[in-house]
Amino acid sequence: APRPPGAPPPPPAEESGAAMMMQDAVIVPEPPAEEAPMGFAAAPEDAGAEPIELGAPVPAEDGMDALPEPEPEEPTGPTPMSIWNDEWQVTLKDRKDAENAKKAEVIEQANADLEAFQAAREAKREARMATNRSDEQEKLEALEADLENDNSWQKVCKLVELSQDSVEGGADTKKMRDVMIFLKNEPSRATVLSN
Repeated sequence: APRPPGAPPPPPAEESGAAMMMQDAVIVPEPPAEEAPMGFAAAPEDAGAEPIELGAPVPAEDGMDALPEPEPEEPTGPTPMSIWNDEWQVTLKDRKDAENAKKAEVIEQANADLEAFQAAREAKREARMATNRSDEQEKLEALEADLENDNSWQKVCKLVELSQDSVEGGADTKKMRDVMIFLKNEPSRATVLSN
């Protein structure tokens, strides 16, 4: 017969109608050949053993065996997890308190050390300032004394290093040194030479 337009193509010749139905059909396995009566387990392989009772059959809903839904249990006390969480929170709080106490102790010690350092530094500074003041006063007094002194050779001798140990292998300046010392010690001779 002619096929109408848009109709599916005819099946191949070797496929039968039963094979075509199996393509769309769902295969359901058949139950085992021997079934035990409800409420009893199948007989064990050992002959003469007592059958084991499974309990009363549960009524089926919609034709299927269904287990009853367990009723939610009301907690009678804290769960182990909540007990552990509470203990852990206490442990964490204790650790935090210990850490804060140690931190406060370290900060207090650091502040005490800083204050001691500042006090020592200030004492050193004051001592250095006092030493500098006294040295400056001595130098000013020496300058005043030099200005009042008429012997200019005494000023020269203060400016010149007269110790021989400071220069090794240098030129022999013994005569010049002796003359300076002589003029410093004899101001009358120094005035005669300067005129």
